[in-house]
Amino acid sequence: MRGVWRLAAPCWPISALLVGVALLVPSGTAFAQSSLGAPLTSATGRSLADAVGQNENELIGREVLGGPPGGVPAGRSTTSGGSGAATPLNTFSTGRVRGSDHDALTSSPPGGGPSGSGPFPYDTREYSSFGNVVVTVPGTVLGGQLKLSGFVGRNDVFLRLKSDSVNILDPDQSGAAFNQSIIFGGTALWAKQNTYALATLVGTIGQSTLKDTVDDCYKASPGPPRTGFNADFCHHNRYNFNTAGIIATATAGHVIDLGGGTSGPKLDLRGSIGYTHNAGDRFTNISGDQQQYTFSTWTGTAGLTLFSNMTLQGGALLRPYIQGYVRQEWGYDNRLDFVLVGSPPDVNHYDQAHTYGGVDGGFTYTQGNTTFGAAVYYEASGSERTLGGRLGMSQKLDSLPPKNSRPFNWSGFYIGVNAGGASATSGINSSVACRDNDGDGNFACPFTTPEEVPGSTTAAPLAAAGTGKLSDGGFTGGGQVGYNLQTGGFVFGLELDAESFRLGASRSVATAGPIFITSFDTNWLFTARTRIGLPVTPSLLLYATTGFALTDLSVGNSVAGIGAASSRGLVTGRTIGAGAEWALNRDWTLRGEYLYVDFGNVTTNAPTAQPNPVADFNSVRSTADLTAQIVRLGLNYRF
Repeated sequence: MRGVWRLAAPCWPISALLVGVALLVPSGTAFAQSSLGAPLTSATGRSLADAVGQNENELIGREVLGGPPGGVPAGRSTTSGGSGAATPLNTFSTGRVRGSDHDALTSSPPGGGPSGSGPFPYDTREYSSFGNVVVTVPGTVLGGQLKLSGFVGRNDVFLRLKSDSVNILDPDQSGAAFNQSIIFGGTALWAKQNTYALATLVGTIGQSTLKDTVDDCYKASPGPPRTGFNADFCHHNRYNFNTAGIIATATAGHVIDLGGGTSGPKLDLRGSIGYTHNAGDRFTNISGDQQQYTFSTWTGTAGLTLFSNMTLQGGALLRPYIQGYVRQEWGYDNRLDFVLVGSPPDVNHYDQAHTYGGVDGGFTYTQGNTTFGAAVYYEASGSERTLGGRLGMSQKLDSLPPKNSRPFNWSGFYIGVNAGGASATSGINSSVACRDNDGDGNFACPFTTPEEVPGSTTAAPLAAAGTGKLSDGGFTGGGQVGYNLQTGGFVFGLELDAESFRLGASRSVATAGPIFITSFDTNWLFTARTRIGLPVTPSLLLYATTGFALTDLSVGNSVAGIGAASSRGLVTGRTIGAGAEWALNRDWTLRGEYLYVDFGNVTTNAPTAQPNPVADFNSVRSTADLTAQIVRLGLNYRF
């Protein structure tokens, strides 16, 4: 049985008749998991584009509109000296939080039928963070200054279905989903006096998770009402699929001086076009149906920003601003490609309003080499309302003389290798359900829960056998690249590393019935981390480090008489650690480091295809998480 079943039952004779009809006739517009998959795909695509756009806003504010480290104040030549001279290297980090309230998507069913309301409206919570490095190209390009920015970041989207006056979730129904993605890319920024242009190219990789208690729901069997349990219930299904995408934007702007000198008001006129594409891997649901979600759209944005660079006492600079903008989408494509068991491939399209308006207000404050910024923004369309906030910090990195001509310190770029050991633990949680595949209201499976068959306890021991912890340890090794800045008695740094991370384990547990086998494995590890250190002697640095991590995680299960399945997905996580680094000489450093990493989950379901199209069958879901501890030595060469 597929779809969403909702039925009031004022008295059992009537309800028995209606249940019989409902069990035989699936919802005509509901495709399993589309209640979550289509909204999450749309929300993820929009969230990734907004995260990149907000990071671009910080770049323009710091490097163009005036005042921030390395920036060229609006109205001043990029080739002038003094405080307007470009700084060779800057770094800045940004963070963003926002929440959205979205109406139900409209759905265009296969075969060109009439559009209708999508499954349910939804809310989202979104978080992103970026680390940026900006390098100024020496000389001039087309009479202006060219700066190149590279960045890496993480974006999280959490979605929850809700009810409205038309689309109503029953008390036993709920739906939640989330996407976690890594963002990496670069921007080329050109500025000449009051005119600037920039182009950004971004890649994204991540994983989406659907926690579905909407699309696999049942009514009680015909007959007298059951007692001692909830007659209406939903199976809790969970699905993972990898996502990947690209974002490309081109922006041009011009600053108009409204009078009043350097501290007077100015107006920034800005326009941009962009393209966003985000696609998920094909996956198979518990009914054996194949699904793939894809989102893409073009956007055009026009905005006006009123701002002023105000010089404060002590040489500090305050830049308040307010921005209004409109954005139009075209070429919008939010689609579900699917293959139902025994049917040819088909597609379902989803739509929403495409014209947005918004306002963004905030400030930046610069003192010495450091700039802080904060902003809030609100935007709305005919089907969505969003409130967000943004924080940022940037640091000017002074131009360093050649390494051998200055006293030793930790500032500068480095590259190196590392090797050590890793210990990983995966917690696996399993559950067992019976699929009423023939729709007769009876759950004729070897293993059933009390909700399916009153008083049944056959599923619980099997689920317990597939729940537990697996551990493994082994070698890890790879390389790292980073940059340090020593200032004010501390060392600040940014580091990227990639490692071999080949760990895995399995276990077999015998029950009164079949043997339950579970397993996990992973192959590689990537981290992007900040470091803060204290030089306890000129050549000895103690430091702490934190950031985000990415790996591939596979989980598998096998139950005799039911089936076997495995699933592999990209999972993001957090990492924290500490270390000590010794300078062997000006060129080489040796260090020891400890890292703790904590990742998300991957889920697999067995079987992945119906053993018999008209027979009830058991399904087994196993979800694995992963934590690891790493101890390693590293050798770095400093430039």
